[in-house]
Amino acid sequence: MSHEQCVSLVYDVSSSTNECSYSGRTEAKFQEIVKTVKQNSKKTVVNTSKVPDPLVKANAPKESPTDESSKTSVKVPDNLHEDIHKKLDGIITPLKNLTYARQLERKYGKCLSLLRMFGERLRSQKMPITLGVDKLPCPVELMLPSTSIEGYRNQDEFSIGIGADGNPKTVGFFIESLEGASKNVCVSPDNLVIIKNNHKKFVKDFEHYIRNSPLPPNLELGDGGYWKSISMRSNMVGDMMGIIHVNQQGLSEKQIQLEKKNLQEYFEKNGQHYNLKSLYFQENFLSKAENDQSPCELLFGDSCIIEELNGLRFRLSPQSFFPSNTYVAGPLFNALKQLCRVKDSTTVLDIFCGTGPLSLIFSPNVKKCIGFDACSQSIEDAKYNSQLNNMFNTEFIHGRPETVLRDIFTCDYHSDLIAVVNPSKFELSKTAARYLRECKYLKKVIYISAKPRTAVDNFIRLCKPAGPDSYLGKYFVPVFALPVDLCPQTEHYGLIMMFQRL
Repeated sequence: MSHEQCVSLVYDVSSSTNECSYSGRTEAKFQEIVKTVKQNSKKTVVNTSKVPDPLVKANAPKESPTDESSKTSVKVPDNLHEDIHKKLDGIITPLKNLTYARQLERKYGKCLSLLRMFGERLRSQKMPITLGVDKLPCPVELMLPSTSIEGYRNQDEFSIGIGADGNPKTVGFFIESLEGASKNVCVSPDNLVIIKNNHKKFVKDFEHYIRNSPLPPNLELGDGGYWKSISMRSNMVGDMMGIIHVNQQGLSEKQIQLEKKNLQEYFEKNGQHYNLKSLYFQENFLSKAENDQSPCELLFGDSCIIEELNGLRFRLSPQSFFPSNTYVAGPLFNALKQLCRVKDSTTVLDIFCGTGPLSLIFSPNVKKCIGFDACSQSIEDAKYNSQLNNMFNTEFIHGRPETVLRDIFTCDYHSDLIAVVNPSKFELSKTAARYLRECKYLKKVIYISAKPRTAVDNFIRLCKPAGPDSYLGKYFVPVFALPVDLCPQTEHYGLIMMFQRL
């Protein structure tokens, strides 16, 4: 049975609209449908032990000795080279050998376990809630699937480190040492099915470039190395933007300008083979640095790429936020519109708005959308996207949620007010959660979490009864849950929770 047939059978997804049909199916019904799918699927066995976030954990090298000689001394036996790639597969895509229906079943089970734990925590907090016979705190819809399960990632970042052959200029992901190796090894993403082919080609070409460069790699803090990492983002039609991250490490301005010129000439020519539309250069790169602390300099090409989602066009800059799996983002936003039941009197607070997809998709059906984000480049793109799509009832504000919410809630809202929380890197702070509780006009909170387990504490803050040791304001009640398969082939899933004041 094909991936498309499995999705159609289990989820009743319309191929023309990418909208999921909600019918209130129960867990028992889900198990019945999955049983049917299993009868038509090949049996496969795979080790699917729990792993951390694949594209963060795998890319984070462990602390290692600072001995200069150790940088090129890694020697992995030839018969272990294949095992290295298998190990990377097991970290990044542990569910690859399962049928997609079984992947969804596994994640759905994990989601139900998490929600039961959430329900028990609510009861322990004296929340006036009745758990059903299934011990769930609210109805749970079937998992929303991705319409593509391979090559779906539209943004990636790769490190530079010592490869299996001992070459210190290998581009890929770090994995822990294998038997016979002396330290962590950097492994190419060539065999990873979730990475786009043109991303892999760019990685290989960049690796070829730095191996022919006299400048050393930046393997450890303070080692004097230059080449740090590489990242890229692309759209649905394959247009790609590349960003090369370096540490200046005392190079003269003349040397840096020469290297920029070399990069421009090389990739402007070679990048045509993998649709590289632009190349950026970022000095003194830190993953958590603010944009103005580590600005990206355009070496050639377009300053941004344009992505299309649900009939709208979005400008994406190097450091702005956009969902990493466009194939599931469209159905997800359609599902949100159904869940929220917005009206022309509704005001939507789009918390962690990124480049504004949620606000712009909701805009035609509501009174106003107010989006805010701590990333200044995301806000610039969101404002541009609003004009690009002729949406004039949107407002985008640069700032942290706790600051913006405090200012917004000094105004009176006498119409429906709902908040959609969609954290990217960081969860909603306790202060921001308190402001949501204290706003008397707020009717609903829709919480979209890419890491549901870390979001449970905020779920509790929204629902815990008011008291001297808790937040003020009437509590919210969980009324609906929708799990989403954000990352096919991995253990990771997202969760949409709808909370409402009754």
